[in-house]
Amino acid sequence: MKQAIALIGPGKVGCAISKRLFRAGYPITAVISRDHQRSLTACAFIGCSTQAATTDLQMAGAGQLILLAVPDNAIATVASRIMTQVGLGKGTGLVHFSGLHPAAIMGSQNPDLALLSLHPLLPFADSGQAFTRLLGCPCALEGNSSGVALGKELIAALGATAFMLSAEHKALYHAAASLASNYLVTLLGSARDLLVRCGIDHQEALRILGPLLQATLSNTLLLGPEQGLTGPIVRNDDGTVSAHLAALRQVSHDQLELYRVLGQRTLQLALSADRLTQEQADSLAALIAGGKKILSNESIEQ
Repeated sequence: MKQAIALIGPGKVGCAISKRLFRAGYPITAVISRDHQRSLTACAFIGCSTQAATTDLQMAGAGQLILLAVPDNAIATVASRIMTQVGLGKGTGLVHFSGLHPAAIMGSQNPDLALLSLHPLLPFADSGQAFTRLLGCPCALEGNSSGVALGKELIAALGATAFMLSAEHKALYHAAASLASNYLVTLLGSARDLLVRCGIDHQEALRILGPLLQATLSNTLLLGPEQGLTGPIVRNDDGTVSAHLAALRQVSHDQLELYRVLGQRTLQLALSADRLTQEQADSLAALIAGGKKILSNESIEQ
């Protein structure tokens, strides 16, 4: 018999993971939220009985596996309330889904609990899509020995894949995930905004950027960043870079600074891949930092 689950915080993450576990045979005994209607909606999505819907934190005690799908800054507080208000049996599993906080934030002083941090490396913009994408999704596991053992069981039930992560590296790991996901969205938004300045509709801008983004991602995953890199910097095309800087200077200081920061980082990547000489990289770095190169007639024609 698989452990009964009590879900605290039926948001997108909690609902997607609980639905996957429920499908794998884990009974859902409680879906706890401060808003009862939200709990009922979550039960309908998960597929479990609406009798599990509750606003009573005490009902967490009905589960042998307690999922804390709450905001990062609430994990410690909610875990503390559970420790003091709910009787937890030996071997109870406490699981949070933060990529930043270690499992010990839930109460490392209790050796009888299985403490687990399970972080799916996945954007949770939509519960339904996340439910589907959990299959094969890489998940970071970190916790005490019993927690890690529990994590491996849950990974198998989710149909995901696991990789181990030490508590000391979680902040760096989460920063990497934010760069790859959150900041990619921000960067795409910035590119869209520049196209809008060219007279292109918002939605049309995203549509025409789609194939470029998808091909770039495919090339980079296949070849690696060093060989997947294309564009004027890796070609040492200083005329084009200068034109970019001049155009951005006219429309947006923030976009200009973003281009400069990313340009300098792109230079480092191209140089480390031996696709630019040091002299070429130094010249482009000075151009990007100053942004005042005069375009030649030849570069304008191109």
